[in-house]
Amino acid sequence: MNKNRLRISGRRVILGAVAAIFLIWCLEPTAWLFYELYHLTGVGPIYYGYSVFRAGGYFFGEWSYHVPASVLAGLLVALPWWQALKSIFRRAE
Repeated sequence: MNKNRLRISGRRVILGAVAAIFLIWCLEPTAWLFYELYHLTGVGPIYYGYSVFRAGGYFFGEWSYHVPASVLAGLLVALPWWQALKSIFRRAE
């Protein structure tokens, strides 16, 4: 067998899918969770988390390429691209 062959683990594929789904659909709900947590605790810096997720969810959702960018981010998490880069650099030596 070729020992330089890339191996994709199931755990990384699941993490990549979760990352893509989070970026597509869960930025706004995360903002509301921070908002409710801020009102429950009264801790001021938690409100900044709400502001960041709220703005990110709005502007990222309005961007026409938010779905392809989310899928690309999921692929970057799921695929072992660093192994491919190491193998390319080893061949160049």
